[in-house]
Amino acid sequence: MRIVFVGCVEIGLKCLRQILRDGYEVSAVFTLAKKYARRTSGFIDFGPLAKQHGSRLHRIKDINAPVNVRRMHRHAPDLIVICGWQRLVSAEILGIPPMGTVGFHSSLLPKYRGRAPVNWALINGEKRTGVTMFFCDAKADTGDIIAQRAFPITPSDTCATVYEKSARAACRLLHEYLPLLAVGKAPRRRNPSAAHRFWPKRRPEDGLIDWNRSPRQVHDWIRAQTHPYPGAFTFFGGRKYHVWISHPNRCVAGVCAPPGTILRLTRDGSQFVVAVRGGILSVSLVMDEDGRPLRGDLVGHRFHSDGVA
Repeated sequence: MRIVFVGCVEIGLKCLRQILRDGYEVSAVFTLAKKYARRTSGFIDFGPLAKQHGSRLHRIKDINAPVNVRRMHRHAPDLIVICGWQRLVSAEILGIPPMGTVGFHSSLLPKYRGRAPVNWALINGEKRTGVTMFFCDAKADTGDIIAQRAFPITPSDTCATVYEKSARAACRLLHEYLPLLAVGKAPRRRNPSAAHRFWPKRRPEDGLIDWNRSPRQVHDWIRAQTHPYPGAFTFFGGRKYHVWISHPNRCVAGVCAPPGTILRLTRDGSQFVVAVRGGILSVSLVMDEDGRPLRGDLVGHRFHSDGVA
C-alpha cells in the first residue's frame, strides 16, 4: 500500500511516525512551507522524519494548487492520509487514490465538527472527547466514519495535553485500521455531521478573559487557549497581559469583590488569587506581550476587559 501523507502539526508528525514504524511505504509528505508557519499554531517541521525514511518532501502553501495536484498524481498513492492539516482537500485530489483518503478529527464526530475542536471542548467544560478516523469527502468532517476512540478530559488538562491524548488515540487507530484498509475490509458507517453545528475558527483576539464568569468557566477558558495557542489575555494598567496557567484546585466560593480584583499573591509572587463571579481562581505566568511577568504589590488592583486602567 503506497501512502502519501499530508500534515503540518505535532499530531500529524506522530501519526506519520506511527505509519512508518508499522512498515508502510510513504512515498511523499506534503507539509506547510516554513514561511507560513507563524500563522499556524503548533507547526512542526516534518523534514527530518521524511528525510530519514526516504519520503519525498513537498513544502507547500496550497494543497489544491495545480502544481500540487500534478505532484499527487505523479506519486500515484493507493491511500492518502491527512492528519494535522487545517485546509480542505479538493475533490480532484480525493479522486486520485483508489483506496480513498483518510482523515482525523480531534472530536467524537458529529460533536465539534469544524475548527478548533479541542479548544471548544475545553471552553465548554466537556469531560470527555476523542478522535475520529474517517474517509474524507468534499465537505468538512462529513465523510463516513471508520472508527473512534474516546478518552476523558481531567480538570488539570490543557489544550496541549488533550492534543497529546488525541495523538496517542490517532496512532492507535492507525495501527489497528490501516491493515484493514489495505485489504478493503475497514468498517464504514454514515457520519451525521452534516446535520450538526459547524464550530468556527478561533483567532488570537478571541482570547479576552471575562472575569465575570465562574471559577470553572474562567479556568476552562484559560486552559483551552494556552500553549501552543496564542493564549487567553486580560488588561492591567493599560497593558495587555497573557494568562498562561490557571489552577482548578484554587477555585472556591464565598468571596465578595469585583470580578478581576487581585486578592492576594503567593509568597514567591508567582501566583495571583483573583476574584471571579461567585468565587476565586489562582492564576500564574501572567506576562505582557514581550514575555515580561507581571510583578509588584498588586493586591486590590483589578484586571480589566479593555485597555483602560
